[in-house]
Amino acid sequence: MDRLTNIFLVIASTWIAIQAIGLIFFYDSFDVPYFAVGVDPELLNEFRHRTVMPAFYLTMLYFVVRYFSGRNPTSPIWPIFVAYSAWTLTLFISFFTMGVHTISVIFFIITTLGILLVRRAHNKRKNEIF
Repeated sequence: MDRLTNIFLVIASTWIAIQAIGLIFFYDSFDVPYFAVGVDPELLNEFRHRTVMPAFYLTMLYFVVRYFSGRNPTSPIWPIFVAYSAWTLTLFISFFTMGVHTISVIFFIITTLGILLVRRAHNKRKNEIF
């Protein structure tokens, strides 16, 4: 299971890095920020504004609240878990606000799997620390 977690995190990190580099350096070259998916640009633009951006803001809000409450993450993988959880929450809400689309279902399944794997890794790391 640890190997599956590592494989998932490597694939997710690679995808995130490609998206980040594409958005930073090649944004004007592509109609859609998710250029590798090949779906309708309007749908993906709405998807990005209703899921990805709110998940980013929810993640930042969570860590600001943790900072002011004086609590630190319990393991190095905890921020990844929080980011996946926020994105999964916004994906779930998008089923009701945007309707069910293939891209939403695919990302929801992937992030749910990610949450399970990363939570398991967090529990293992937390037990090693304490």
